[in-house]
Amino acid sequence: HPDDYQPDAVETAKAIFAARQLSEQDIEIAKRELASKQQEKEKHNQKKKDIENKVKNMGASIIETFHPIQNSSPTVDKIILIISLVFSGLFLYQLYEDFGLLIFMFTESTKSWDFSMLLFLFNLLLIPTATVLFYLRKKIGWILLAIFLTYSGISSIAFFFLSLYRSSSSSFPVLNHIFQQPPASTYILSLVFFGGALWTICKENIREIYSISKENMLATIVITIVINVLATYWLFM
Repeated sequence: HPDDYQPDAVETAKAIFAARQLSEQDIEIAKRELASKQQEKEKHNQKKKDIENKVKNMGASIIETFHPIQNSSPTVDKIILIISLVFSGLFLYQLYEDFGLLIFMFTESTKSWDFSMLLFLFNLLLIPTATVLFYLRKKIGWILLAIFLTYSGISSIAFFFLSLYRSSSSSFPVLNHIFQQPPASTYILSLVFFGGALWTICKENIREIYSISKENMLATIVITIVINVLATYWLFM
């Protein structure tokens, strides 16, 4: 591309090229090497563009998924993706919040663990397990997620009434001052969130993906409620 350079530079390059006295074979080899390097460079640039396009498409897909204004009703695949992303984020947030407690639990002797600590650990491990299996369209993933949502909803109700009792009771003034409790409305919002998610995955078009019958759905929810109520009663009584 001689037009890309100053005339003096082009003349100097021609003089150096002539002084080397390269044969036609040498020139042909050099051309093939240059063409090969150019081809590798183009492949690298194309691969880079492909990666950038994938990232852009993924970002656009996520933005479209969570956009508050949808042109049409979300598809089943989109609903599954939204639920999986939301509960993945919930797990990461909970892991961040409880990281100090986890370090304390595993640095201390496991012999001192009580039922509440085992319940906490089970709940923490249940979220990622259920989310991954739910995203993979596994039947056990739906069941585990339904168990978690039902458990969380019932727990929200229990903590709501406990919060009301502690607020109205004068028996724990010092305890209430030391351990600040969230307002009761927080548990109402939690109940709405977990209840809404449970209602969503219980829709027939979602259950069909996971081969969950109405009997399976009711059995999962009722058994979880019974076990949760009994466990809560045993824990606080």
